[in-house]
Amino acid sequence: IGFLAHLYEKGIKGPHLIVVPSSTIENWLREFQKFCPTLSVMPYYAGQTERAEIRETIEENRENINVVITTYTIAKAKVDAHFLRHMDFCVCVYDEGHMLKSSKSVLYEKLIRIPARFRLLLTGTPLQNNLQELASLLGFILPQVFQDRKADLHHIFANKATTVNESHSTLLSAQRIERAKLMLKPFVLRRKKHQVIDLPPKFSHVEYCDLHESQKAIYDHEKEEVRQLLADRAAGKKTGNKSANILMRLRQAAIHPLLYRRHYKDDTLKRMAKACTKEPIFRESNPNIIFEELTFYSDLECHNLCVKYPNSLSKFALKEKEWMDSGKVDKLCELLARFKQDGDRTLVFSQFTKVMDILERVLENQQLGFVRLDGQTSVEDRQSILDAFYERTEIPVFLLSTKAGGAGINLACANKVIIFDSSFNPQEDVQAENRAHRVGQ
Repeated sequence: IGFLAHLYEKGIKGPHLIVVPSSTIENWLREFQKFCPTLSVMPYYAGQTERAEIRETIEENRENINVVITTYTIAKAKVDAHFLRHMDFCVCVYDEGHMLKSSKSVLYEKLIRIPARFRLLLTGTPLQNNLQELASLLGFILPQVFQDRKADLHHIFANKATTVNESHSTLLSAQRIERAKLMLKPFVLRRKKHQVIDLPPKFSHVEYCDLHESQKAIYDHEKEEVRQLLADRAAGKKTGNKSANILMRLRQAAIHPLLYRRHYKDDTLKRMAKACTKEPIFRESNPNIIFEELTFYSDLECHNLCVKYPNSLSKFALKEKEWMDSGKVDKLCELLARFKQDGDRTLVFSQFTKVMDILERVLENQQLGFVRLDGQTSVEDRQSILDAFYERTEIPVFLLSTKAGGAGINLACANKVIIFDSSFNPQEDVQAENRAHRVGQ
């Protein structure tokens, strides 16, 4: 914002384009209002029909608009992409610029065609996987410099080093990385937190918890099933399309037994199927087919169905104690009680919305106030949820999904972060915990 204000003072008034993830558009508009109200900012964000009106407004007032802000989803839509291409923007800024790390994606293809005199990618997630992503980002910033050399770059960056071979490729790889860094210096400005501000230090530790008996039973059963499956395969028996990959199932067992079906036995499901037919929506359905369908549900999903149709199914809903039946939940309650007593506020991250549903019940049980944000939270509601957490200091807990809450949002009003179930990509967890560890903390 300071940079665009500087250009304005120099007589370069725009229009500029800023493309952001939908979760941060509200925040961008607010920051412009706060830091540089002189710039006239136009959000290009609405339903399809309203966008047509906004396009007219922008075209009519092009001279007076300094900045247009839109989201990645809208910028790649057909009509919108065509409109943005013909706007002749001065500066294009891409927030969370790592979204453009794949030069083969539709998003990349659409956005690179929006011409600009200057492009800027902002990201707090440096490259995670390989240098080819880097080649894509550079190609995006300066197509005229990097696009023609794309093949050479990919060749330089594609070689993977292994420590086993004798051909010193590990050393070469180190040299290659140094050379890449040297090439990049003119194009990348990197700022670390400590260079900008004094933040309180970050401490992390792992809390260990024991499985409850119910979890142990599921865990052992899953392992036994796979052991049997592998033995059958080795003996040449037909095993159908059963999978030996149990990592995810073991994770679920370690998180909470309600992600399986144990409480709702078949005879209960039969009674539920029969009760369902009292609901208008199921009146024509065959109870046997409903029963078949229910056998694939977990306890949590069965319970959610009871909550959805209370008139006919409320008596089958789970009671309080089932929600608390997990070692991780015990530990979570213990930590949250301690944090609340100390006046701390906590972000709790989970990757799975189903786990968040369970945690909601746990927090209600513990009488802890909370707000929640996940991938299903509409963009319009996100900012008001963040605001509520900022303003109502008596709410001690914010439940977030790692994917939706991990990028671009600032929750420096919390000072504790619990990663309830870690992501397969450690970078995502780091990004999640940094929601609280940032400017303003």
